[in-house]
Amino acid sequence: MRRFDRVLVISPHADDEVLGCGGLIAAQVEAGAEVHVLYLAVDGMRHYGLDGATSYQQRLDEIEAVRSTLGFTYEIAYGDMDLTERLDTLPRRELVDLFERALNERRPELLLLPSFADYDQDHLAVFGAGFAAARPIAQQFGKWLVPTVLLYEMSKIQWAAEPMPRSTAFCDISSHLARKLEALRGYQSQHRPSPHIRSEESVTALATLRGAEIGVTHAEAFGVLREVL
Repeated sequence: MRRFDRVLVISPHADDEVLGCGGLIAAQVEAGAEVHVLYLAVDGMRHYGLDGATSYQQRLDEIEAVRSTLGFTYEIAYGDMDLTERLDTLPRRELVDLFERALNERRPELLLLPSFADYDQDHLAVFGAGFAAARPIAQQFGKWLVPTVLLYEMSKIQWAAEPMPRSTAFCDISSHLARKLEALRGYQSQHRPSPHIRSEESVTALATLRGAEIGVTHAEAFGVLREVL
């Protein structure tokens, strides 16, 4: 596995980073990389499949549990602002500025964005702003150009509006799937039994399929937007 010194994961909500690239995060942290997660909207809310509402403090406690499991650092851009499922109502310029600041300050070698192959308007808004923020401007003009930009996918791809990009990268997570599933359980308000798309069975099924594509037991797949060799 290739090791990056600095990794930035942009996560629309608290659980997207685990579903999309929890195995890669675990592998990179184990290899000594600095992995930072930028969460966008974190709110207390009601969820399908749960009788009661989840509080904002419960969500913060879940993030802390997951951080402890995977070993990343994090920040929350919009905490307790009732913006879950409403990120598309924010000005694109505001999100682009937010992401550009994060890129210039953290100077990641690897940037992970949610895929545009998604029905969630929040994910599409974050992808669009992230794509703009990562545009190629030479560093002598004062902007950090991330050499590797990837898109992560999730187990809800069965309802994707578009397929993943044909150019695809894989990460062997065979030895890290257990930690990814442990992190998924850390998000108690998001964890669901099978056959829900956020069940351990669904997450494992996708990892098994992606693993078969590269001849390993389990893997995560990523769309490639840029790779500087």
